[in-house]
Amino acid sequence: MKKEKKDNHISAVIQAMYKRYHLDSKLDEMSIEKDWEQIVGKLIAKYTTEISLKSKTLYIKVDNPVLKNEVFLQRNELLGKVNEFYQKVVAEKIFVSS
Repeated sequence: MKKEKKDNHISAVIQAMYKRYHLDSKLDEMSIEKDWEQIVGKLIAKYTTEISLKSKTLYIKVDNPVLKNEVFLQRNELLGKVNEFYQKVVAEKIFVSS
């Protein structure tokens, strides 16, 4: 029982450190890059060349013009998928480019 409390305390300290040094956004970005195929599927992941997260805006670079247009049209649904996947608000806007 004491060990469990200590683990929770350590995780709280680590989370506080991430927030203090503004590393939580970078951690979210790395998580999105890692889980991108699970979130959007193989097709979109295959043609996605860059993913970055800055100030709660998710920047996606897609190298197929037709797919870029499709992602642009469904960006609100995609935003919901990303936030639902992590069960928190990771991004508030999506910017799609080619």
